[in-house]
Amino acid sequence: MYRNEEVESLKKQMVICVVVFIFVLLIGLLVVFNRFSYDEASVLKEIQKKESFVVLIHDGDYDLCSSVLDEEKISYYLFDINSSSYDEVLNKLHINYEVRVPAIYVIEDGEVSYNITNIKDKKTVRDFIENNNIASILEGVEEDE
Repeated sequence: MYRNEEVESLKKQMVICVVVFIFVLLIGLLVVFNRFSYDEASVLKEIQKKESFVVLIHDGDYDLCSSVLDEEKISYYLFDINSSSYDEVLNKLHINYEVRVPAIYVIEDGEVSYNITNIKDKKTVRDFIENNNIASILEGVEEDE
């Protein structure tokens, strides 16, 4: 039987490409999964330790808020409303109402101090940060770490 070496070489290259693609895809999924699950676990841990922190609650669309928080150098945790621990976090923070996202919650000593929900523009986020002096609330936390 006649074997075409060129076809065999293409088959091998195709198999290598598929394996590399699957490997890259798995690494990407692992990075994304670890990033978001890490933030979710950290939020629960910070609440239990009665720490002060900022959490950005979202449903996948959080660029508007995160860009302002990043510009203002406010560290924060991302928390997706579709997380399995979402109800537990709301319960621990004594939030017994529907959170309209995107929302920013400032937690001091494990309790909600300030929050803003249903954010529509960057100016609202900037005003919220400035009016509630969020940076100074977090200064002591960063010095302790």
